[in-house]
Amino acid sequence: MPAWGVSPQFRVMMARRGVHTLLLALLWTTFSGSTLGNHLHKARIRVKSENAEFLRFNTSSGHMIDNLKLIRDPHSVNIYAGSPQGLYMLNPGEHPAVQQVHVPIFEPECKSNPTDCEYKITLLKEGRNGNPLFMCGSRNEDTKCCDVSSENIPVNCTILRHPTQIDEPALHVGDSLYYTVSSRNSEQISKGLYRWTAAGITWTNSRQTEKRNVKILANEGNGSLDGKVYSFFIEQNQNQDLDSDMTLWIPRVSQICMADRGGSKSVLQYRWTSMLTARLFCGDEKKRISYTELLDVAVLEATDWKNTIIYALFKNAYNLRAVCVYKMSDIIRVFTSNTFKDESETFSSTRPGECVEDSRTLSPSFLKFMDRRPELKQWIKPARDPLLFDHHHYTLLQVDRVESKRSGNSHHNVLLMSLNNGKVHKVLEQDGDPFIIAEYEPFQNRTHISSMLLDSTTKKLYVSSNSEVIRIDLQDCSVYGKHCENCVMARDPYCGWSFAMCSAKLGTLQDVTHGNHSVCEKGAPKTSESRTNGKRDLPSSVPRDSKFYLSCPMESQHASYVWDHRGRIRECVSTEQDCLFMIDSMSEKDEGVYECVSSENGYDRTIVRQELLMNSASETRTTRVTSALACLLFLISVIC
Repeated sequence: MPAWGVSPQFRVMMARRGVHTLLLALLWTTFSGSTLGNHLHKARIRVKSENAEFLRFNTSSGHMIDNLKLIRDPHSVNIYAGSPQGLYMLNPGEHPAVQQVHVPIFEPECKSNPTDCEYKITLLKEGRNGNPLFMCGSRNEDTKCCDVSSENIPVNCTILRHPTQIDEPALHVGDSLYYTVSSRNSEQISKGLYRWTAAGITWTNSRQTEKRNVKILANEGNGSLDGKVYSFFIEQNQNQDLDSDMTLWIPRVSQICMADRGGSKSVLQYRWTSMLTARLFCGDEKKRISYTELLDVAVLEATDWKNTIIYALFKNAYNLRAVCVYKMSDIIRVFTSNTFKDESETFSSTRPGECVEDSRTLSPSFLKFMDRRPELKQWIKPARDPLLFDHHHYTLLQVDRVESKRSGNSHHNVLLMSLNNGKVHKVLEQDGDPFIIAEYEPFQNRTHISSMLLDSTTKKLYVSSNSEVIRIDLQDCSVYGKHCENCVMARDPYCGWSFAMCSAKLGTLQDVTHGNHSVCEKGAPKTSESRTNGKRDLPSSVPRDSKFYLSCPMESQHASYVWDHRGRIRECVSTEQDCLFMIDSMSEKDEGVYECVSSENGYDRTIVRQELLMNSASETRTTRVTSALACLLFLISVIC
C-alpha cells in the first residue's frame, strides 16, 4: 500500500478535530452536498470561539439550571440570570465575575423557622424606581413580589393573593404590574392577562383552552384614557371546521384599556370590560400557506407609537419558520374598526374597546357583550411578505436598529435569532429579503438557548444555556478578515472598512444593500496583497507514490472554492469548514504550486498557496490513521 503524506495545515486540522470527526464530515458532505440548496440560505461565515472573543460565565461548577432568564440592570453594567432554582449576578466589566445571589424576600414570614425560607422564583424582570431588579417568589401557597435594591435587599414587597402562581411575560406600567397565567397552572384559575395594583387585581374571563402567552406591550398615550396594553398569545384551535386540520394553534392579540377598573357587581366585577381580541395572520394567502404557532415577539419602539414595528417569529405544522413584520398603526386600525365576528348587537353610546372614565357604570347589556370576549372580524396582517427560513429551526428573536456607517440618517434592522442547536444567527432584514450575515457558535456543545438579552446601547448580545451565559460582541468586525472586499461583502451594518481594518467606526466604507465590493477600489488604499492573504508556506516534500492532502479554510460559505495547479482547475472535497484537495499517488506531474482560490460576487482571492516537491524516497509504513483515510478514499471513489 502506498504511504500517505499530510500537509502542515492538514495535521493541525486532524489534531484539532479528530480523525473520526473528519471522516464523518467528508462522508456527510459527499452524500448531502447536492441537497444543501441555495447558499444564500446559509450563514455567510461561521464564528466560533477560536476566532472570536466570547465572554463566558459559568453559573457554578457543574450546576445545571433550567429556564435561565436574563435581565439587564438598567442602572449599571450588571446582568442578572435567574430561574426557579436560583439567581445569579454577572458583572461583565473590567473584571468579569459571576456570583450567586440570595434575596430573602420571605425572611419576615419565616423567622421562627429559618430553614423554611426557600422559595421558587416565579417572575424576574427589569427593576423600577432606581432598583436594578423586580422579582416574585412562591413559597407554599404564597407569592410575594418585591423590588430588589443594589444591595440585594427586598423592598416595597407585596403579597399576591390571586393567583398565587404567575407567569412570564410581565410588564410594569407605573405602579401597575401586568402579568399572565398560562394553562400549565391549575385549571380552576382563569388563564390570560392580569393586572395587580394597590387597589386590587383585574383579570380576564378566559376560555378554558390551552394557551401560551408570548409578549405584553404598553403605550401610556397622552392622557388618562389613551393608555392601552396589548398581549400577544396563542390558543389551541378548538374549531377544526373553520381551519385546516394542521392548524393546531391560533395566534391572537388582545387590547385592554389601562383605565379599565372592571365591571359592576353583577357583571364582570374585577374583570376586563375593554378587552378586544384580533387574530394574527402570517403566511401567503394566495398559496394558502400559514404559520400559526407564535414563538417569540420583538419590538422596535418609535417615538410616535403608531410607527412602532412588531417582529413575530412563527412556525407551522411542518416545523418551518417565518418572521412576519407588523405595523402598530395597522394593529390600532383593526382594533378601532368596530367590526366583530358576532354582529348581533350594536351600541350607540360606548364603542366596545373604548376607554371610559369609570367602567363600573357601563350598562349591563354592554358588559354582557364584553363578557363574551368579542373578536374582531378583520385579521391583523403583516406589512409585507414574511421572511421565510426553510431549514433553520429558530426559537428566540431579538431585533436591533443599527445606524448606517455612511453619512446620513439611514438605519438597518438586524435580527438576532437563536437556533435549537445552541447557535445564533445575525440576519440582515432588508426589503423583505433576509441575508444571514453570520452564524455564531458560542457554546462548545449542542445545547438549548433558554434566553437572549440584547443590550442595544453597547451592542452586546447575551445568551444563556442551562449552565452558562455567554456574551457576543456584535461589533467584533475582525471576524471578517483583513481585506476590504470581505468586510464589504459581509453586509454587516455594525461594520465597515476603515483604512487597514474592518471596524465598527462611523464613516467607513460599506454597502449593506448589495455588498458591492467595488467600493473598495474607489475608497480603500491599494495594497500589494489585496487579493491574497500572503500565506506562503515553505515547499513540502512528498514521498513518491504517496497520497497527500492539501486543505484550505472556507472563509465564506457563499463563495465557491477551487484548487489551481499550473493553470489546471481542480474541484474541492468540502468538509463543513475546509476545501480539501487529494493527490492519489505523488509523481513528477504533481509537483509545483497549488493555489486555493475563492470566488464570490466576482471577487477572486487566493486563500492558500502551497508548493509541493517530490521526494524520491518511497515510504511503505502504514498507520491506523492512514488506513482510515485509505478506506475513505475508496468510499469516495466508489460514490463519485
